[in-house]
Amino acid sequence: MKRMGFTLGLVLFLLLGQNSFLAAQTKGAAEKREYPFAAEAKEGWRVFNQKGCLDCHSIWGIGGSGGPDLGPLPQYYFSQSQLAALMWNHDPEMWGRMIARSTPFPTLDEKEMGNLFAFLNFIRYMDEPGNAEKGKRLIEVKACIRCHTVKEAAKGDLSRWAGFTNPILWAQRMWNHAPQMEQEMGKKGIPWVEFKGNEMIDVIAYIRSINPTAQKAYLSPGDPGSGERLFRQKGCVQCHVPNSKLDLSKRKDFPPTVVQLAGEMWNHSREMWKQTAEKGVKPLSLSSQEMADIIAYLFSARYVDEPGSPGHGRAVFFQKQCNLCHSKENKALDLSRLKGKVNAVSLTTALWNHGSRMLEQLRKAKMTWYPITGGKLNNLIAYLNQGAP
Repeated sequence: MKRMGFTLGLVLFLLLGQNSFLAAQTKGAAEKREYPFAAEAKEGWRVFNQKGCLDCHSIWGIGGSGGPDLGPLPQYYFSQSQLAALMWNHDPEMWGRMIARSTPFPTLDEKEMGNLFAFLNFIRYMDEPGNAEKGKRLIEVKACIRCHTVKEAAKGDLSRWAGFTNPILWAQRMWNHAPQMEQEMGKKGIPWVEFKGNEMIDVIAYIRSINPTAQKAYLSPGDPGSGERLFRQKGCVQCHVPNSKLDLSKRKDFPPTVVQLAGEMWNHSREMWKQTAEKGVKPLSLSSQEMADIIAYLFSARYVDEPGSPGHGRAVFFQKQCNLCHSKENKALDLSRLKGKVNAVSLTTALWNHGSRMLEQLRKAKMTWYPITGGKLNNLIAYLNQGAP
């Protein structure tokens, strides 16, 4: 297990060192906005490893098998409250397994939990390893090989892209290449192709496999603050207007990983180029760093929860029967002292450190541990921050 953890740690440190957009902050903007990724994902990986999470959870198949693999986890989360709710719902089962195995409960402080949140969000932002065999079939089925080859130094050679270690570089190349490629496809009578789900991840895995010794091309971290400014300056906001149907930060089906986002940008590019041409606007070209900044902005914007509703949070407080233990009459458990201090990280920290005892008390009282959604938890946080109950 230690050897597996070391191997995974080495891989993640290399990824984090080249690809992380964490700890970025708007600088010099008219409206200064601090982005939420202030905690270090590298430190979060240390927490994940040192606190024994790797003994039960694996990431992309590396680690323990007692809990779910957190790499290809089917339940996607974008915001802090969604991640906190996922942990809230999963904790009782996890505590039960730890008790059955006589596994000690490691405590976490808020800084450690914040770092852990950053790490868990980072691995959702990155992509799981693709399937090279599926990728090979896809470039044939989607007729990529009618224009491209996989032979070194040949025209349209895809093996040159094998060195792109950062998936953002793939997104940037495909975005800029789309207008030219559409013209070539039209000349050859090739219908426009789209990528769904993990298809682009599989294609990338195949291309990397045919040239494993390619010189690696790295990219410095994306800055969400710069990405927000670019989103306006490049005119993206003209169509993707805040609070409109095309507001990307509100989309429930927003792609969960960079490569899936790259695939959707490719799928969308044909229609977008058509609309911009009708308006007499030149196709939007982006440098690799600009693409990194814009993607960092899009992902980080979704991590920020909208302000919750204290009124709805009060309803949650009573529906989940929190009031039966947490009341002003019970001074030891009175939550009013937390007024203005509650957020997803602090709530999850308290839950982790005290939740197992709380679960024991609930069971003795024959009460239920109620699951919660990210939205309801966000409302509950708003209620507690008013000094409730």
